[in-house]
Amino acid sequence: MKKYFLWPVLILLLAACGTTAAPALAPQSPVAPAGAVQVDIVYLNHPPLRGVLADLDKLLATYGQRVHVTRYDFDTPQGEAFATAKGLTGHNPLAIFVDGAQQFTVNGHTIRFASFPQGQGTGMVADGEWTMQDLQTVLDGATKGSS
Repeated sequence: MKKYFLWPVLILLLAACGTTAAPALAPQSPVAPAGAVQVDIVYLNHPPLRGVLADLDKLLATYGQRVHVTRYDFDTPQGEAFATAKGLTGHNPLAIFVDGAQQFTVNGHTIRFASFPQGQGTGMVADGEWTMQDLQTVLDGATKGSS
């Protein structure tokens, strides 16, 4: 009887890791506006992270032309090359760079924009040490004075 119970559980787990369509990401221009802060995002385009990507898009949209976003899917040659150039190794679901830096001091704490934001990790991947508010604080400082 136990053998038959495992099949539905296995099927549900496989379905959760399926190839559901990626979220519609905000369009990105190949040319950065003058004075824009460069934001590079490298990510695994898998279901557990897609909600975080949607939240990132909402936050980044509030900065309009003050930020220029480039996205790299880890599972593409461009994403692999970017990750290698940045020294990313191991299982990294998400890494964010603001003007080339990934580590910042926010409210007296050193944070690194890697993995899931706090409170949004999964059972298999732990939360990072950052929050969306931390990212907003860094972006606010980086875009201060830009039009």
